[in-house]
Amino acid sequence: MTAATRHLVPCKPGLFAERSCPKCGADGPQALGTVFPGIHILGAYACRACGYRFYHDLPVGFAVDYDVAIGMDDGALHNPKGVSEWVHVPLMEGFRAKSDDEVRIERRVLRPCKRVVLLNALDFLYGHVLLKLWNAQYYLDAHPDLGLVLMIPRSFEWLVPEGVSEVWLVDQRLSQAHGWFKSIDRQVQEFIISYDEVWLGRGYAQPDKAGLDIERFTGVKPFPIESFVSEPPRVTIVLREDRLWYRTPLHKLKHRALRRIGLKRIGDAYFRWDQQRMAMAALRQAQRAVPGLTATIVGLGDASAAGPGVEDLRTRRMDADTERRWCRAYARSQVVIGVHGSNMLLPTALAGGAIEILPHDRLGNLAQDVAHRRRDVLLLFLYRFLDEFAGPHEVALHLVSMLKDFALFQRNNIVNPPIHDGR
Repeated sequence: MTAATRHLVPCKPGLFAERSCPKCGADGPQALGTVFPGIHILGAYACRACGYRFYHDLPVGFAVDYDVAIGMDDGALHNPKGVSEWVHVPLMEGFRAKSDDEVRIERRVLRPCKRVVLLNALDFLYGHVLLKLWNAQYYLDAHPDLGLVLMIPRSFEWLVPEGVSEVWLVDQRLSQAHGWFKSIDRQVQEFIISYDEVWLGRGYAQPDKAGLDIERFTGVKPFPIESFVSEPPRVTIVLREDRLWYRTPLHKLKHRALRRIGLKRIGDAYFRWDQQRMAMAALRQAQRAVPGLTATIVGLGDASAAGPGVEDLRTRRMDADTERRWCRAYARSQVVIGVHGSNMLLPTALAGGAIEILPHDRLGNLAQDVAHRRRDVLLLFLYRFLDEFAGPHEVALHLVSMLKDFALFQRNNIVNPPIHDGR
């Protein structure tokens, strides 16, 4: 594979065949075709040595690293890499019970092309879709000779960047994306007949976010770092209701206990209220140290009277206008604050910096949800990760330091000359 095609997977006219037979180990199987059941894209192969027929994940999305094979006739799972169950169990369940549900795909042709790269951004998690979609920037810039075709859930249409050749809008809720949908495969096979050449975009699950031009996707310019001090101080607080910020391990334990004994509604209401109380306590402490500091609250939930200097944009009905309104709030903020999760991807892509509450069971996912824009030491200053039980006082200390110490840190570490000449 050449450097020019390293991030592309051949599909048509010749299919990627760098696979080994999962039964006998022979290389160079016969490529029979492709299957597009939804999240996964699989190649269909027949072993030239033993005749075994199998599907194998093509190296796109999470299957770049976590690929499995399935015997076409015996239905056996071949998982030599030890891929986690969250990847292969839904795939196998879908394979064993293929869905006849009709999933509509609207094919929107913006610029007809005969040679294309198809980027499949379908997934069952919001953040996974977003990260796959961000790969579009690379293919638009690095392969202008190929038209870019995006396959995305319809709810992500507002993020389609300019310059794409086609958009395939899939009418399917994210929660329904797991599965093997015969209707998706049928429609995609019909679409690709019209092309002379098709490559698959690898759609990396963790693309290089430091080079992301978020304005191309959202239409919103990110916060200008050069104006960190001169712009009015502002913070956006992301309050999600399905993963909360808790005061102590005991509070988290109590919430789980209430859910187990059938008091979920009462427990949820109390601990959501307590989360907001902690967020406002951190904000009020920071406001005493930073005059003029204002805040915006976003998240899926009900807006409330949060007090002076606070704009509450929470809602339970999401649409493109709300998404853009939230993006403009992030882009006005020196700092965004929130609990780890996909809810932090757009905020961190647009704000100047971030304070993230990191649950203990997400330590292995550190920074996967942070779309930082720095490649220098300012990265360490602008993005803070705090323990999941960090209190309002600690959050406020970090926020105040970021707002008041930025100029000194930047001068000492960025503006001043280096110690040596690099020899």
